Amino acid sequence: MKLCKITNLDIKLTDKYILKNVSTEIKKNITTVISGKNGSGKSTLLRTINDLIKPISGELVRNFNSPIPMLFQNPVLFDNTVKYNFEILSKIKNTKPNLSWYNKFNLNKIKYNSIKKISKGERQKLSLSRLMSFDQEVIFMDEPNQNLDIESDKKFIDLILEEKKNNKTIICILHDLKLAKYIADDFILLDNGKIVYDGSFNNYI
Repeated sequence: MKLCKITNLDIKLTDKYILKNVSTEIKKNITTVISGKNGSGKSTLLRTINDLIKPISGELVRNFNSPIPMLFQNPVLFDNTVKYNFEILSKIKNTKPNLSWYNKFNLNKIKYNSIKKISKGERQKLSLSRLMSFDQEVIFMDEPNQNLDIESDKKFIDLILEEKKNNKTIICILHDLKLAKYIADDFILLDNGKIVYDGSFNNYI
């Protein structure tokens, strides 16, 4: 099953091509990792798949309702407590949040702390936990392990592996290929707005 199919896609922002003649398929129920140098078009590709950026040409066929909540490189957090930030979107949606990531990252210990007083790593764990609280079948993440320490990286891997057991479709951007080897099924490598590798991660390494 395909999550989406992209054919000859061009993305142009401020008179510059960010993606040029991109074609790929994203499969359902597996983890696809997107990587590449800074400025190669990774975030643009992820946001385009999630219907947040419109292509100027080409075709993109999605088999999911879009857009959906995703983890951005610089997630928005409200000037309030950890608990407030975790719960607010679930309250707006009138849904019961999934607490698995929240508990794994031990965020309950700092739930009454102000966002201003927690570390960048704790902010990232909160942002991840908030996204995963929606229990979506499709998960988009842009640099999910940024600012995480080694111990938190291990927890992140464990949590992703649990999601994979539940046949979740995960598309994430990672620079760290040592981490990617634990979670990636398919791998897309971008360079200067073009796909230079698209296939099994095991075949790439």
